[in-house]
Amino acid sequence: MQLFYLTPFSLSVLNVAIMLTLLTAYLWRIPGKLPATRQLLTFLSGVNVVFVAFFYIFSSLDLDGVRIAWWALHFVVFFILFLIQFAYHYPKLHFPKEARRVFIVSLIVSVLVYLFYLYHTTLLEPIYDPSGGLFVYLGTHEISVLVGLELLWAMSLFVRQIRALRREGEGDALQRESHIAAIRKIFLILLSPIVLVALIILAYLDLASWEIVGHLLGTGLMIFVLLFTVVYLNNALEPSSLQIKMVGLSLGAILVVLGFSSAITMNLHKESYLSLKKVEIERSGSEIVASRFEALPEEISFIAREGELIYQASGFDAELSGESGAWEGAWRFRKLEPLEPQSYFITRSLTLDGASYEVGYSYHGYRAHLHEMAEQLLYIVIGAVLFAVIAFPLFFRVSLFIPLQRLLGGVDRMEQGSLDVDLPVGVHDEIGVLTKSFNTMVGSVREGREQLRAAYDQQIDLTDAYSRFVPKEIITTLNKQSILELGLGDNIKQEMTVLFSDIRSFTTISESMSPEQIFRFINRYLEEVGPIVRKHGGYIDKYIGDAVMALFPGGPDDALATAIEMQSQVRDFNQRRAESEEGYVEVRIGVGIHTGELMLGTIGEHQRMEGTVISDAVNLASRIEGLTKAYNAPILISNATYTKLASPAQFNIRHLDRVKVKGKTEWVEIVEVLDGEEEIRRAHKLANRDEFDKAVETFQARRFKEALEQFNTLKQRDEIDVAVDVYIERCQQFIEQGIPENWDGAIQL
Repeated sequence: MQLFYLTPFSLSVLNVAIMLTLLTAYLWRIPGKLPATRQLLTFLSGVNVVFVAFFYIFSSLDLDGVRIAWWALHFVVFFILFLIQFAYHYPKLHFPKEARRVFIVSLIVSVLVYLFYLYHTTLLEPIYDPSGGLFVYLGTHEISVLVGLELLWAMSLFVRQIRALRREGEGDALQRESHIAAIRKIFLILLSPIVLVALIILAYLDLASWEIVGHLLGTGLMIFVLLFTVVYLNNALEPSSLQIKMVGLSLGAILVVLGFSSAITMNLHKESYLSLKKVEIERSGSEIVASRFEALPEEISFIAREGELIYQASGFDAELSGESGAWEGAWRFRKLEPLEPQSYFITRSLTLDGASYEVGYSYHGYRAHLHEMAEQLLYIVIGAVLFAVIAFPLFFRVSLFIPLQRLLGGVDRMEQGSLDVDLPVGVHDEIGVLTKSFNTMVGSVREGREQLRAAYDQQIDLTDAYSRFVPKEIITTLNKQSILELGLGDNIKQEMTVLFSDIRSFTTISESMSPEQIFRFINRYLEEVGPIVRKHGGYIDKYIGDAVMALFPGGPDDALATAIEMQSQVRDFNQRRAESEEGYVEVRIGVGIHTGELMLGTIGEHQRMEGTVISDAVNLASRIEGLTKAYNAPILISNATYTKLASPAQFNIRHLDRVKVKGKTEWVEIVEVLDGEEEIRRAHKLANRDEFDKAVETFQARRFKEALEQFNTLKQRDEIDVAVDVYIERCQQFIEQGIPENWDGAIQL
């Protein structure tokens, strides 16, 4: 005899099992699962096992199989442990000590509950409950209440923890909004279990039908699991999928509708079966009274009159004893001896000719009748699930998923800097509008980038143009990014080396030139020396006629190298002019260099301002350049510059003189850089340098006659050394006129 029949309850829990299977499969496919997701996967897998056990319990009349199913079913208490632990791991671990205590208490309670139920299901016989169509054991209701309380406790912990979802680091407004959103999610998730718990309580109080609870159990749990999982996936850190959400929600809606439809259909099918049997009994009344049992329908298993069996179907051998109780309206459920599943019957009483009769039908026949309809509904459920899992993705693939993937690909390309994106518009719904908007946005960004690039290029050109009037180095030194950022009064104090150069006898040179020729000559000369300044890390602060003032932030070595190369370049310039111009006048320049603190900034007024340098160092550099004419020296530097050279040994110098420039009371020692001379002149000065230094020391020691003899000796060796002539003249003056009062060895210029 068949012992497995589908029932409305088994179909209901089967819907939940199908949903859990699909959710488990999706979670299993997520790469790099975090601990919380792995726990959720374990939980759903375990709950799925429980609902498979429920499906077997609601469908089977096999005592041994049902007992094993109950053993597996009550492992649910261990999955309650997961709920508690999951509450402390979502979104991250909180209160580890409290979580540990909760885990220990829950473990002890769960183990005791399971051991208690394992004892009952192993040693005690089950009781068949026809109202639910399943075997139950002593203590089932009490254990269910205990498990329910533990579940509610776990949910309360979960609710408390989910309130803290993303709370840290948020402002007050965002924090309140997050709390409101969390409360909405919690209410949405817990709505179905709250309704189920309320209905179960009402059923225990006999205020609601267990049949209603049974019909709603699977649907409510399915909604709970689906919403719980979807809310988790929306808040999980792993990448989720719109496809699984749409398919899951669609499948959930289909299963909910099919669940209610199945419950209604099965209930109507049951009512039609019982109504048919009622009519069948009433029509067979005369045959029953006349004991013409051969004319009775084959489905009738037995007939009893006044409590005594008067008819038994073929193969039926039992005594009219056992329990009998109310079942469906006038129908009752009877268990005959022996108490086996084959001895379960549904009966209906009637009165004929003043006698009381009881007509019994095999419970297996009733279950088989329901099984036929449930089997058809099962095929419908499976077909609907396959349709949702296979047909929905195929349907939405072209109209939704592929356009979304194209949009995501376009976004990725934009993030990588590519704006050559023009996505095809394959549909004309909201996704199509979004795709068109994306293409429009990309086009606007592309056009904006081109405009920005053009504006940037224009700004660069403008900055380059401005830099011809205001050096870019001044902007950089003032810590500005653009000339547009310069403001009146911006300034900075910094040590720099100042270089002044001037064309000697420029007035004489320009007398024979027209104004146009003068400007052309000056510009040609400046084209020769300007690049040299920039080559060595300096920049030209200003042009003063034929003079050049340059600044060197890097140090005096750069300025000195510039001066030496400028002298060499001017000699090449003269040679080229000699080859191409008739009656050309040789150009000679003097270079003065000094190092010191200076203030660099902007002066003027709002309609006209310029960058300038304010410092005694600038004036002193200019004065030193002027001394190059007096000593006929190409390059003169201050001793302050010489002492700050990083590599003084690479330059050939001689200490020239002590001078007091106009407006200053302290003397300055000037040093001649011989590397700026032509090769022959440099060789003569280097050969006499030691004797020159000794003669200068004798002069500074006020031994003027001895110094005069030394300088005359130098004059015989090098007749054109102007510095020697200057010292000879001074010695003669001091010998004839005496030493000035308070003379400190310096000459006032």
